[in-house]
Parts: sequence; C-alpha cells; structure tokens
Amino acid sequence: MSKIKFRRRRKYERTENPKKIFKQMTRDHLGVLQNIEFSIVSTCSDCCDIDDSVIASALKTLIADGEPADELSGLLVNSLENTRLVRVDVPETIWKNGLKVVLESVHTHSKARPGDRDYLNFVLPYVV
Repeated sequence: MSKIKFRRRRKYERTENPKKIFKQMTRDHLGVLQNIEFSIVSTCSDCCDIDDSVIASALKTLIADGEPADELSGLLVNSLENTRLVRVDVPETIWKNGLKVVLESVHTHSKARPGDRDYLNFVLPYVV
C-alpha cells in the first residue's frame, strides 16, 4: 500500500481590506490623515521637484520601514517622521494605516509617474 499524500497548507496571512482601512481612518482618525497630507504638501511647497512618484516612494518606504530610494524621497520621509514624532499619541498601526490610505489616494488620483502632480493638485485645496 502506498501512503496518502496530503497537501501542505499555506500559512494564513491576514491582510486588511483597503476599503475597510479607508472607512476606519476617515471615520475615526481624520486628524492623522490631515497631519500626513499637511506634511506632504508643506514639504512639496518647499521643494518644487517633488512629484507624485516621489510621494508614493516615500510612503512605501515608511510603510515597509525601509531606506529612501533617493534624496527627494528622503526629504519627504524625514518630514513625515518629524510629523510622527509630534503625534506620539497615535499607535503605530493607526499611523501605518494612515500612510496606506494616503498612498492609495496617490494611486487613485495619479499614475505616480515621474513628473505627475495630479495628486498634489487634488489635495492642495483641502490642506491649505
């Protein structure tokens, strides 16, 4: 007789639904989203070379706890980290969810290619 072979189960990785995160953040933590977007807009007003691709890169870097890809994204990462230091009352999971929501907004309003500023043009009237 031969042995019965069983398939190995994949490890279950729980991932949050982006729509659920968006609803939670806009309902319960709107101030965190405003702080993140204000930091982005104020840094972009200081440095005109920052575009949507740099913003997306910086947000991905912060979400993954990585190193910035270039100098401009490093500038934005530093600004967001300084904002994070001001908001020590916010748990790390809420902060990262806020970064994810803003990153999703960047991808919704822009193709995030070098030179694109569609997200910045969208968010500017709400922040200023």
